[in-house]
Amino acid sequence: MDKHRKIELVERSLGIRHKLKVHESMKAPDNHEDLAMTLLAKWELEDELRAIEELLADARIANVSSKRAIIEREGTHFDREDFQKTAEQEL
Repeated sequence: MDKHRKIELVERSLGIRHKLKVHESMKAPDNHEDLAMTLLAKWELEDELRAIEELLADARIANVSSKRAIIEREGTHFDREDFQKTAEQEL
């Protein structure tokens, strides 16, 4: 996943978190129909947020794995340039 896509996902997750806070601060609906609609809307936001978090977590796992491979390949001596090369390849 490229850097631009990661930034888009983080920004989207921040927007969703804000919307969820707004949902929590709203007055409870007066009837069951409105409550059901509100709950469904909130669940949709939570599900999208969870999906974004999973995508970002997978990207981080892959990044850690590649960094670990560099460290293991180089033994105890590793160079900052190796990390930069790996980061550039991921972008």
